[in-house]
Amino acid sequence: MTLSLISLGLADERDISIRALDDARGCDTLYAELYTMKLATTLAALTELIGKPITLLPRGDLEERSAKIIEEAGGRKVGVLIGGDCLSATTHISLLLEAAEKGVETRVIHGSSIFSAVTETGLSLYKFGRTVTMPFPEKGPADAVLRGIQGNLAEGLHTLVLLDLDNEQDKYMSVTQAIRGLIEVGIRSDTLVVGVARLGQSSAMIKAGQATDVASLDFGEPPHCLVVPGQLHFLEEDALKRLARCSPEVLKNRDLKPELDRLIDKYIAGCRRVREAMKVTPPTAPLTPDQIQGLLEHVDRYLADAEYYRAERKPTSLTSVAYAEGILDSLKLLGIADFQW
Repeated sequence: MTLSLISLGLADERDISIRALDDARGCDTLYAELYTMKLATTLAALTELIGKPITLLPRGDLEERSAKIIEEAGGRKVGVLIGGDCLSATTHISLLLEAAEKGVETRVIHGSSIFSAVTETGLSLYKFGRTVTMPFPEKGPADAVLRGIQGNLAEGLHTLVLLDLDNEQDKYMSVTQAIRGLIEVGIRSDTLVVGVARLGQSSAMIKAGQATDVASLDFGEPPHCLVVPGQLHFLEEDALKRLARCSPEVLKNRDLKPELDRLIDKYIAGCRRVREAMKVTPPTAPLTPDQIQGLLEHVDRYLADAEYYRAERKPTSLTSVAYAEGILDSLKLLGIADFQW
């Protein structure tokens, strides 16, 4: 028969699509996996809407009972109701793979998700990099989250930071807790962030600003998430001002330069300064004036390459600067050039 993964959508039972509702009503057995996100609904509300009994799967039960569920789907129509979009979590993709391996037919009914709804901030979906999840402090430090954010920033990309939750314990991380945790592991307090709460609901809240300012706000009931913007298009800047009430001064004074770009600019400027100010003393040996001039022309070409590759955002730029610095250092060690870095 069939195993259906049925998306419930982002907010509550009213987000379920007509296709998803039809598929759920046609199932012989229905399960619900609700621990991967916070929905503003209940099992009773879903049962009433669909008109069929639903078995709630506790945390971890889907992984442990996957073989049994797939076996059941071999002879009946089995549906699993999942918050958000059903394929946002790798657990559910694994379920599809296991079913395919057992020869069980599968159906996927997609739904609204934070991964698309986050664009309500005005940030372009195409410019989001790797998504990271901020864990509760007792689960360990947020170093990996910080590395993920820094990696995206180095490429000019936005970062969606999902916040940890435990539905069974009614425990949800807030925007404030997430920002404070990130500051503890090294994010700057003036970093531009966007705090988000309850997207898809009438009480949705979106606020952008410097990290410490956003952390001081009360975002209310969960679920919350956080966005750390990368390079901004002028339309995205306008959206953050209008949709996320971001101060124009925060955007104007924003210092966002990837570390690689900062190093490249620093070293190119240093080489240019030395090249203009250095004094060259023609030696008697081992180089002739023409050979010295040839080396200096190599320096100029390497610096031109560095600026070209920087514009292309290629790490080769830093290598080109290093070659230029190497030649200049060699001339200094030979007593041919006199300068200070």
